[in-house]
Amino acid sequence: MLVLFGQPLARVVTMRMDDFREGPNGLEVKLGRDWIGVPEAAAAVIRVHLASRPGLSTAANPDCPLVFPGRMPGRTMHVYSVATILRESGIPAMASRSRAWIQMVRQAPPAVLADALGVNPQTAMRYAERAGTDYLGYPALRSLQGPEGA
Repeated sequence: MLVLFGQPLARVVTMRMDDFREGPNGLEVKLGRDWIGVPEAAAAVIRVHLASRPGLSTAANPDCPLVFPGRMPGRTMHVYSVATILRESGIPAMASRSRAWIQMVRQAPPAVLADALGVNPQTAMRYAERAGTDYLGYPALRSLQGPEGA
């Protein structure tokens, strides 16, 4: 969610199992008001994680609804623990989130992204400014590129 949709780690660690579902076109995630399709390569990794979440082996935690259960029943993993795991895997959390947003605001208006991804519109606008995009020119750009954006 961090790399795909630019979600902050603090939000990622609080995600619940019911934030994911198998839709007609594959795995979907609910970040804002709507369900968003997850690209299949990422969906495969997410499915493996959802099926074998760590931290469920204790007697108090077997039915935990959290995607990232912590060691204490009903608690999520600490955001710093997740950041450390990502860093050790070669994924810098802040840079990955920023990069995801810069890519997304180049493809869609920040207001649309903010609504779809459940973030503050000002946050989306800040990333659009950092990316140097002119969201007012988005419809013209999309019509020049064609319906698929090619």
